[in-house]
Amino acid sequence: MQAHLYDELWNVEREHWWFVARRQIIGSLVDRYASAAKDERLDICELGCGTGGNLAQWAENHQIVGLDASEQALEYARQTVDVRVEYGRLPDQIPFPNASFDVVLMADVLEHVEEDAASVRAAMELLRVGGIFVATIPAHQWLISPRDVQHQHFRRYSKRGLRQVLNVSGTEIELLSYYNSVCFPIAVVARLWSKLPGLVNATGDLTVPAAPLNAFFTRVFASERHLLGRMPMPPGLSLVSVVRKRENATNRMAG
Repeated sequence: MQAHLYDELWNVEREHWWFVARRQIIGSLVDRYASAAKDERLDICELGCGTGGNLAQWAENHQIVGLDASEQALEYARQTVDVRVEYGRLPDQIPFPNASFDVVLMADVLEHVEEDAASVRAAMELLRVGGIFVATIPAHQWLISPRDVQHQHFRRYSKRGLRQVLNVSGTEIELLSYYNSVCFPIAVVARLWSKLPGLVNATGDLTVPAAPLNAFFTRVFASERHLLGRMPMPPGLSLVSVVRKRENATNRMAG
């Protein structure tokens, strides 16, 4: 990402409804799909940990490590939470041993990586057998906007296209679903508006809304955690996946 966007992320990710709700959704999927006894501490690796907001969410209950390709982001992460965070780059500069984690996370990271399929394979190699890879990814290439360019996204994904990237030998796709569906119509209007002539260079700076509005959107977005994997979701702004590492598995799609 562009450097100033890490400053923006640092300022908003602890409180902004989108980040708060996304953490709740990812956390609920880890609780539901991770193979662990009640109250067991999981070994979790976040690839592309950014400024550390997700690390802080799970550090109290689990053993967490983070990786990012931005030294600026890592400096913020070290201020956010007292866990191991390392410099690294997907897919082949990862300073962690293979088969050492129960959960590997990529929260809106894959779109930033040119070699996406190789990066998914690298993530799977970090997992123990039975472990899960959880990823959130922006959906719909036709929604590419100036903000995607600012964030240095290589692409957005279709459900079918993401399935192809996740189709790694020895794994099973347990969840592949749209999410952020409730807010999708509003987001579509905003994205299309940003493409109008004269707005192409707009920065789209992200700020935390007024407290009542922020709380409302947090509740609405986070409520999707109760639906994911339990019913088909309508198209949404993003996709979410849970992939389990198996010794022998046939991939299938759920959600």
